[in-house]
Amino acid sequence: MKKLDRAVIIISRIVEVFMWVGTGMSVVIAVLAAVGKPELIRFFTDATSGTDLLISGDFALRALDAQGRPALSAFVIFFITLALTLGLMAMCARNVHLIFKTSEGKTWFSKGETPFQPDNIRMVREIGIFMIAIPAVRFVMSVVARIVLGPDMVESSLGMEKLFVGLVALALSRYFAYGMQLQNDVDGLL
Repeated sequence: MKKLDRAVIIISRIVEVFMWVGTGMSVVIAVLAAVGKPELIRFFTDATSGTDLLISGDFALRALDAQGRPALSAFVIFFITLALTLGLMAMCARNVHLIFKTSEGKTWFSKGETPFQPDNIRMVREIGIFMIAIPAVRFVMSVVARIVLGPDMVESSLGMEKLFVGLVALALSRYFAYGMQLQNDVDGLL
């Protein structure tokens, strides 16, 4: 089990770093598109080289306008959405890492070697909130894109997987809270 815990800690840290790098790059691309520099976008993505769609999961925007030129407003909306989504995913990965480290008693706010701690409960709840926020952000941004770009430029659907995972995490946080209460009761008896 220790090997699995160690693997989860390492993988979650790597995923967090990649998600933050992706968030930063998405912000840069959105800013470049907003200031009208499509020629600089090619240093970060190949999305301006003939592809017609910008796709991230269940969120897609047409990258080219009717004349075949990059639709910069689509780039701005898409990469802002991507930055928000990757930022939320990075926070999930960060919390996974911290939950395991806190459960091992290796964080400054840890209360011993137990998973039943107030900070772990909070972080599991936050993972649920972040996972629910991802489809919410995509939904709101698809509505914004339909208003700004027109309905023919947007292809989106509402993925329920992250919503379900978020609800499971929220439910698990309640069980962690109950486990912490039981552990405190048992510790009080000893």
